[in-house]
Amino acid sequence: MKNVFLIGDSIRYGASSNPNYQTADTPGYGIYVKEMLKGKANIYAPNDNCRFAQYTLRYLFDWAKDVDCEKIDIVHWNNGLWDVLRINGDEPLTPPDVYELMLVRICGALKKLFPNAKIIFALSTSVIEEMAHPDFFRRNSDIEKYNEIAKGCLSKIGVIINDLYSVSQGLGKSYHADWVHFNEEGSKILAKRVTEQILSLY
Repeated sequence: MKNVFLIGDSIRYGASSNPNYQTADTPGYGIYVKEMLKGKANIYAPNDNCRFAQYTLRYLFDWAKDVDCEKIDIVHWNNGLWDVLRINGDEPLTPPDVYELMLVRICGALKKLFPNAKIIFALSTSVIEEMAHPDFFRRNSDIEKYNEIAKGCLSKIGVIINDLYSVSQGLGKSYHADWVHFNEEGSKILAKRVTEQILSLY
């Protein structure tokens, strides 16, 4: 079986008001990818919300200690929703040029840590802007801009792009647990796309 390492924010990991993320109120796609690939792949993932790009770069080496890196065949990774976050009316948490730099550095670290793995980057999913608080806000226009940055810099260095943004655009409020996160049904739809992308590399 293939060995797959999933890295990503709460869209992958799940989110909760409970500090114990093992009992997530909003499931991430990761648990459903594991179910869908049962018998076809071993799924590994950090027990952590991988948050913004610089956080991922900082902790990637710690997360990798829990797996046999040389046996990882595929890495599926995302960052972005934290990076575009606007707090108290400020600019995005991660400036666009820094976001690009961090993605390229993360990719370099992934190639070093997992020398035999193919790398997939998932574009950030859309949000329901009208449900957001003005002091804790994300714009779909920012998400689209940062997704274009990711496509531009990562495609050039051999990273496969998984367009979860397009998938998420078709998911209305009935598929959401809140303005950012998805409920079980929505997360399963994202997981199906992630699973298909992983299986396409077999």
